[in-house]
Amino acid sequence: MKLKRLLIFIFILFICLTLTSSFLLNTENNKKTESKEVVLKIGDDLSSPISLQMYNIIEKKSIDYNIPRYILYNVAYLETGYRGPFHSDYNPYRTSSAGAEGAMQIITRFAQDHTDSIVSAKDLRYNIELNINVSCSMLSRLYNRYKSWDVVLGYYNTGYPQINSYAIYASNTKNYKSKWISTF
Repeated sequence: MKLKRLLIFIFILFICLTLTSSFLLNTENNKKTESKEVVLKIGDDLSSPISLQMYNIIEKKSIDYNIPRYILYNVAYLETGYRGPFHSDYNPYRTSSAGAEGAMQIITRFAQDHTDSIVSAKDLRYNIELNINVSCSMLSRLYNRYKSWDVVLGYYNTGYPQINSYAIYASNTKNYKSKWISTF
């Protein structure tokens, strides 16, 4: 009789532990999802810091164009030094010595093939969503042609299908968040 009670007690204890651990795991997953949703909601507001807007746009365009997020974040890091949603002094409004504009450093004459209207250098420099959209369109088309992120990123960087140090970094650095500025 005591053995039967002991087995029942162990069985009930096992069920309680299983339910508790399941609850704790779900709670932790919900917290992660909620915090990401809060960042995305904040980044949707045009009065939000530009680094949050950039984060939000890259997250959306990565899905829209089926481009791995690490590719887009690495391009943004290499082109304009973007270091995540809390990069408070981030400045995407740049023009390179080669004439590339904005957050993802797009050359105006190449942007025309990726938009429905005529785009100016000023548009590419100051309209971050347009800039990232053009970049994603370019990367997507190049990937459909070359089927290799190394070659695509080399092309994006130089205008020629090649693998260079830029391409190797951007296509192989999957831990892009290691360069990010944290909130702590």
